[in-house]
Amino acid sequence: MEIEEWLALLPIGKVKSVSHFSNEYEEYNIFLREEAQHYEDLGISRTHLLIETQNGSILAYMSLVADSIQLSMSEKELVDLELIPFSTLPAMKIGKLAVDSDAKQKYHGIGSLMIRLARGFASSLNDTGVACRFVTIDADVENSPNVTEFYMKNGFVPNERMNNRNRLTASMRKDIFSDESV
Repeated sequence: MEIEEWLALLPIGKVKSVSHFSNEYEEYNIFLREEAQHYEDLGISRTHLLIETQNGSILAYMSLVADSIQLSMSEKELVDLELIPFSTLPAMKIGKLAVDSDAKQKYHGIGSLMIRLARGFASSLNDTGVACRFVTIDADVENSPNVTEFYMKNGFVPNERMNNRNRLTASMRKDIFSDESV
């Protein structure tokens, strides 16, 4: 997926410092500063930073991991997979997605851009020989109770099986084979 000329998506290992990134929820800052590179070194996740090329500032980041999801029969029917006998289906999870507080004020749509980029990563898995049907997210409703609206606006739907529990997150999925161009 192409992004604006003044933006670059870089792996965390290519950025000298992440200390100037600041999200309103401190746990996202801590993850980027203290955990993201360690998780990458362990092969747990890959963190990608959206950089403003002129000044090197980090506008947003996302951490991506392999995943699978279980769908109920009615959920499978919605995406024409009811004849598939597997109990789980291949997915890629956005483990973390955060936008810098200043960037959120300065630019509109950075979070949605990150989701489009994540969808591009998921699609490219199929191109390189690894099946992937969905992008998943555990939306952080503890910190941001209305975050599910943002994800729904970007084509995600709640997962029935994972949302019947008392959780601090809302499990959601986006079918990357759908016709929508979000």
